[in-house]
Amino acid sequence: MKGKAKMKKVLAMVLALAMVFALCACGNGGNNGGDDANKGNSDNNGNEQAKDFYTDEIDVSGIDAQGKKIVYIAPSLDIEYWQWVEDGVRQACEEYGVSVEVYVSNNSAADQAENGETAVIQGADAIVLSPVSSDSCSTVLDACEDAGIPVTIAAIGSTADNYYAFISADDYTSGYDAGIYLCDQAKALGGDSIGVLALPMDRSNAKAKMAGLEKACEEKGITIAQTIQTSNLTVSESTDMCSDLLTANPDIKGIYCMYEQAGIAAIDVVDNMGVTGKISIVSSDGSPDSTKAIREGRLAGQVVQEAVGQGYWAAVMAFKAISGLDADAQVILTPEPLVTAANIDDEDVQAVLKLTYPASAGAY
Repeated sequence: MKGKAKMKKVLAMVLALAMVFALCACGNGGNNGGDDANKGNSDNNGNEQAKDFYTDEIDVSGIDAQGKKIVYIAPSLDIEYWQWVEDGVRQACEEYGVSVEVYVSNNSAADQAENGETAVIQGADAIVLSPVSSDSCSTVLDACEDAGIPVTIAAIGSTADNYYAFISADDYTSGYDAGIYLCDQAKALGGDSIGVLALPMDRSNAKAKMAGLEKACEEKGITIAQTIQTSNLTVSESTDMCSDLLTANPDIKGIYCMYEQAGIAAIDVVDNMGVTGKISIVSSDGSPDSTKAIREGRLAGQVVQEAVGQGYWAAVMAFKAISGLDADAQVILTPEPLVTAANIDDEDVQAVLKLTYPASAGAY
């Protein structure tokens, strides 16, 4: 599931005096990854990284956090994704004997900063933070750094880097893989353009997804006709966005939905307009509704994201920090496989789906 991209380095050495000699070597020991480099790796600004590290490589030996207390700061609990991240945090806390309190930032940077201050005052041993935006983290991170409280970040990255670990997702690869698949679908439908229903583009994960998508479109010769950003991630708003997108761009043959609610909205809008089967939809994140839509053929594909897994591993890394252990890596990725009707019942895909949303939410 880890997307791979071939990288090549050329080392040229010039010998002076009486001769000029160029020596070029490909794939040498100085190669930052070679064939093992991941085209999908991205840093907090969506730029490529040479090294990737995944959650299944985390070393949990030596963790001793029983009886400690952590705080999970969520941007909102109005949408299921953050509820499922919280579910993962709680699973880890129960497993390791750690207590947890949950503070909600109501999508407000000011509320988030206040939550961070409260967690410090209340004596939290560590904080798991899902920020309202990438630029808003520093107030929490700086306050916790001053107090000696480690912070791990789940799902949305930070422009500041004074955190212990960030449980991210392979967002560049998810955007790229979704883009390649959607471009092929659009071409098969006779089109040469797609539209995008995007997350707020001040988020690092959104930038990485878009970078991957743009690369795929460039390779496939597909144009992005229009990108519309959400402000509140609701199905209602996303329905209006999708209607506007299709009204302004009636010739597009594909829609890339960067978040769950956009995918659900797009399915309904396309159906209501009577163009189901004429426009391909590829979405992101994952839910019982979208899983059902894939099985029914109304959603062409979805790059699923381990909401439960991100919460679980962000908490586990917080426990490592409490235990005085070094982080395995500062940025740790969860896989984001492209799920389609062809592979939805594969064992590895089912395993990821079970870390995407809890069984209590619905069927896989």
